[in-house]
Amino acid sequence: MQKPAVDPANVVQSLVYTLFDVFDATRDLYQTLRAKDKRDYEQSLRSRGYPAGRRSEYVNEEDLSGDESLVMDKAAVNRQFELGLREVGQDFAVGDVLTQTALQSHIIRLQSTVITTFLYGPTTPEPISKHLSTLVAASLEAGTNAVDALGTQRLRQLDMLPPTPRSAGRLSETRRNIAHVPPYPVTTGPSASSASTALARPGRSRSRHNRGDDHVSPYPAMTTIINSRPTVPRTDTESTAFSGPTAYDTESSPHTQCCLYALDLQRHPSQPLSSSITKESTPYCPHCKRTLQFSQAKSWEIYKDDLDRERERCFRVLNRFVVKCHRNSVDGGYCCVFCSRGSSVDTVCGDVKALIKHIWQDHSAAELELEEDIEEIVQRDALPRRRRSGKSAERRRDSGLGAGNRRSVSLEPSRGRGKRRVEREVETVEIRPSRASLRD
Repeated sequence: MQKPAVDPANVVQSLVYTLFDVFDATRDLYQTLRAKDKRDYEQSLRSRGYPAGRRSEYVNEEDLSGDESLVMDKAAVNRQFELGLREVGQDFAVGDVLTQTALQSHIIRLQSTVITTFLYGPTTPEPISKHLSTLVAASLEAGTNAVDALGTQRLRQLDMLPPTPRSAGRLSETRRNIAHVPPYPVTTGPSASSASTALARPGRSRSRHNRGDDHVSPYPAMTTIINSRPTVPRTDTESTAFSGPTAYDTESSPHTQCCLYALDLQRHPSQPLSSSITKESTPYCPHCKRTLQFSQAKSWEIYKDDLDRERERCFRVLNRFVVKCHRNSVDGGYCCVFCSRGSSVDTVCGDVKALIKHIWQDHSAAELELEEDIEEIVQRDALPRRRRSGKSAERRRDSGLGAGNRRSVSLEPSRGRGKRRVEREVETVEIRPSRASLRD
């Protein structure tokens, strides 16, 4: 696609477009290395006697995770730039020396990583997956720092603009929210540490062990336990176009880690999602403008073994649940509403995958059943507890949402643990790797 011409005076805009080009180059190199890694892996399987195509679905599932991460980094920078351009005007595209220097630094660092990986990656004895991890981490660092630089420039330039009666309240609210953002939390307790490592795809690390690749997954999803909750700074009443008048005070707002819009959704179960979430290609919060990490065409399903009923139950986590858990803070993340309601601590997860994993591992089927934004998929016949077979089982079942069926195969975290499962639904067809493929 042809890019619009940039005025040479708009230095920040030019640097942002240059950063977009580097993001695209990073993604191209990632896809090239990923394709080579897949070919090498399948060749290794064939040499060990495995039939053709046995694990192609499993490898492709992780391909989507890494590629999605790179796309989100670029989208976050684009969203922050458009926000500043809309609120400040043409002066935001020109920028100032601080932002120009910061963007140049991030561009050079990401370019250096891409060039080094391209030139020396194939000749080093390190596995390709380590280079993929390096690319993902470098892209995330560049995207995060660029968003911070553009955000601070927007606030600096807004301070210099003459306030209007309508914008003065919004600007003061923005400053107040930023002033009360908690620092990056320190992970405490063994549960948070174990959750951070467990969120790497267990089947991947198990199957790749035979290839001599013992490093951490390139897409870690971190969960943090915060033992204390800060005092709610708001004591007034805010009226918004997406929620109507809603009071936020210290007595009625226990979930202080969440965005105000997320709190609105928690208090009003019948309130629909904003059009910025349901109609935009990149969903974002209408209050804090934060980009939300999910797709409208996808949802999450959680499988839980109900010991009382002696059967397996399937729950679908709706996007509305994810939205009402998101936080308005510098480190983002998602705050589990289950923990906020029934515990003295808040559980903050680094991304959507970590949130779903936490719910799957730490909350019961009874809790999921009572949540209005988590649906139970009622199947035609109650699922008995699955037999532990070495072969993949494939069956047709009704999703409970319509006439269409889909194909599914069970996914377990390990051989000896078959009581709880979690999976991701992609559009209307879902293929999960069999237990036999994870065993090898």
